[in-house]
Amino acid sequence: MKLVLIILVGLSLAVAGWFNNVKEGLEIAKKENRPVAFYFYGSHCPYCAQMEEFVLNQEDVQKKLNNFVVISLNISSDDGSKWARKFGVPGVPTIVFYDPKQDKALGAIFGSRPRGEILNYINNICRKANLKTC
Repeated sequence: MKLVLIILVGLSLAVAGWFNNVKEGLEIAKKENRPVAFYFYGSHCPYCAQMEEFVLNQEDVQKKLNNFVVISLNISSDDGSKWARKFGVPGVPTIVFYDPKQDKALGAIFGSRPRGEILNYINNICRKANLKTC
């Protein structure tokens, strides 16, 4: 199961061009004037694997997430736990949408959710962040 989760996270990262380095991701976000989507996951989280396989890897979700700099963080890592505390992440999987210019969270969605619900949430965040390309 652990290997499957690692492979799924690796596939997600490769497909979406996600970052796992916060500093690098934030630099890109500021340089490109884009908001950030922090994706918090756990190594042994079956709900994370479900989200990665059935939601986050879907083409329509990937297209919406391309409007953001996506930073994927294992909640057990030093950076993952630090940023999870900053945002009050209740568990995994969680996606926190963040405006690095204002150092402000735009919203968060917790748990394994259906694709349609994730898409609706991202659309609402796009409107909140005034993203014309979403």
